[in-house]
Amino acid sequence: MLTAEQVSVRKAGHTLLQAVDLQLEPGELIGLIGPNGAGKSTLLRVLAGLQAPSAGRVMLQGRPLNRYRLRERSQCLAWLEQGGVIHWPLPVERLVALGRQPHLPGWQKPSQPDQEAIEAALHATDTWDLRHRDATSLSGGERSRVLMARALAARPDILLADEPVAALDPGHQLQTMDLLRHFAQGQRGCIVVLHELSLAARYCDRLYLLDQGRLAASGSVAEVLSHHNLQQVYGIECHIGCDGIPWIIPLRCL
Repeated sequence: MLTAEQVSVRKAGHTLLQAVDLQLEPGELIGLIGPNGAGKSTLLRVLAGLQAPSAGRVMLQGRPLNRYRLRERSQCLAWLEQGGVIHWPLPVERLVALGRQPHLPGWQKPSQPDQEAIEAALHATDTWDLRHRDATSLSGGERSRVLMARALAARPDILLADEPVAALDPGHQLQTMDLLRHFAQGQRGCIVVLHELSLAARYCDRLYLLDQGRLAASGSVAEVLSHHNLQQVYGIECHIGCDGIPWIIPLRCL
């Protein structure tokens, strides 16, 4: 569905990613985890086609990503950036409607199916009651949910989300992760950057743990979120448990 093959990124003499391999299969929710500066956002930008790799390549549905035209790529792949900024005082519903733009010829007005996709995205993200608000007046958490709605309105096959729960209260964090879990069903897939290890453990099918631009571990939740990996990569001692739902409690820095 989406693969990174030996992807490296070098910038201003610094190596941001080094020979990273990743594969997303239909029906998967994959988590990218790792400390600050590990290369998670850089990898996600490369996967989205927003940054060219210095070496290696990205394949989207069996074709090199750089062979896709922008509109064609945007129809099947949606990008949700970290801490997205809204610059124009648009009504929320109109902002969310921009997610349908890749599917519209020219600047044609949304059709009835487009409007249904917009309204479904507003309801799914609990932003329906905000639809008439000026988007620049939203709080950080409200803005994050509205931008998620815009991405979902595109109805892509693949969703790439960079820290989508960072500004959210616990209730909306769970709601957002439930939404991503539901999205990644059937023939669709999602890759999400997370710092919340318990959410990663609870919701993700597989994890990729990055450290200083390199892939430190990948595999199942149990394989990646081990005491050894958390000590080596994060420098922390944790209590790892499972009471039906996996959870991780950081105890101290090493």
